[in-house]
Amino acid sequence: MVLNMRDRIRGCLLGGAVGDALGMPTEGYTAAEVQTQVGLVQEMMPAPEGHCHFGLQAGQFTDDTEETLLLAESMIEASGFSADRFADKLVAWGTAWTLDERLNRGVGFTTRSSVENMIAGRSWKESGIDIPTCGSAMRAAPVGLLYHCDLDLVSRFADLQSLPTHSGPAARAGAVAVAVAVALSLKGFSKEATLRMAVQKARQIDAKFADRLLWAGSLQGREAAAALAAIGTSPLVSETVPAAFYCFLKFEPEEALVMAASSGGDTDSIASIAGSLFGAAYGARWIPERWLAPLEQKERIEQAAVGLADLSAALCP
Repeated sequence: MVLNMRDRIRGCLLGGAVGDALGMPTEGYTAAEVQTQVGLVQEMMPAPEGHCHFGLQAGQFTDDTEETLLLAESMIEASGFSADRFADKLVAWGTAWTLDERLNRGVGFTTRSSVENMIAGRSWKESGIDIPTCGSAMRAAPVGLLYHCDLDLVSRFADLQSLPTHSGPAARAGAVAVAVAVALSLKGFSKEATLRMAVQKARQIDAKFADRLLWAGSLQGREAAAALAAIGTSPLVSETVPAAFYCFLKFEPEEALVMAASSGGDTDSIASIAGSLFGAAYGARWIPERWLAPLEQKERIEQAAVGLADLSAALCP
């Protein structure tokens, strides 16, 4: 049982990273542009010239995974969630990319502005911005991994980790939904039960977001391209998170990430969230070697997984 839990924690972090890297070179394209320029995104690719991530090579990830690892590492260092420690990590990261833009890995406007607020001396309790994008949802998985035995704590800390950058109710609800779904997937709940509980916990913060997430889950019978077009794939949390849940609910893991990376919009975040959910549910065994082989910073990801697994075993015996 312990080995299974450890593999699921490892699978969650690796799944999120490979999804991020797979969707990286198509982020910002429309579905039609992806189809004409790339086709189905089945392999790791470098960002093309002129792309927002130009310079990133095949297997490199974006700010999605960087922030996920910063959150995981802050919790390992603090032996639990600490908003102060996480904010310090964000400030150190932000300070680095203010000196070298190449280090920000495509950080979004909301996170960038909030981190700059903290660098300027504003408290993390006041630095966040009420823009309903998905920056705090895409990184929330480690909270679900660490506190999987207590969904109230998962919800509370997923919400808190959102505040330094994303203070609005929709963004916070999206973070809670992802973290709760990761926790339940880790514990072996069905996809349908995972969706229901994620909706229930998200509803405590933002009913409109919860309704949209539940509606997206009802579209499994539709053809994928039409369903994702209806849901939307923009960086808005009301689109990105429901789109990731739709892929998780409808497909097997590899097909889900290919579809997420091929459907345009915020492809890296959608594929990353879906990959985190599949990893928590199935461990790492589903991840193709052709995706793992070029993935960068595997040692750092593995170390974070070990640290979270050890700490989680103590907190959730």
